Amino acid sequence: MHGDGEQPPVTVEDAGDDGVVIAAVHGDLDVDSFRDVREALFTCLNGRASALVVDLGDVGFFGSMGIAVLVEARQRADVVGAGFAVVAGRRTVARPIRMTDTEDLLRLHRTQDEALAAVRARSARGADAEFSWWSS
Repeated sequence: MHGDGEQPPVTVEDAGDDGVVIAAVHGDLDVDSFRDVREALFTCLNGRASALVVDLGDVGFFGSMGIAVLVEARQRADVVGAGFAVVAGRRTVARPIRMTDTEDLLRLHRTQDEALAAVRARSARGADAEFSWWSS
């Protein structure tokens, strides 16, 4: 799997005692890593997370496989009633998301602090007032 000193594709940490979880993705999000990333994100969402913030700040290559994984994770978050946000401060990540017009769907933010504030604000209002993305 991972050699000594090699970082896993995703590290997960609790962002506080409110159930918000941060999943930081590392390296390239491509055909070789998307399964591991998807599994890690779904594990977070199948647990007791009230919200998931996916931090892509340490991602180098990001393309269609990355977008597909994020869309699937957002759909899963909707199903389990968890908040969802993506941190994409790097141009190499934000640009493909914007080009595919999925910025609003994925709830894109420039910083982790912005994303955390957004999911906590939604949580404070209760269930999302927005319709699920596939019902519109």
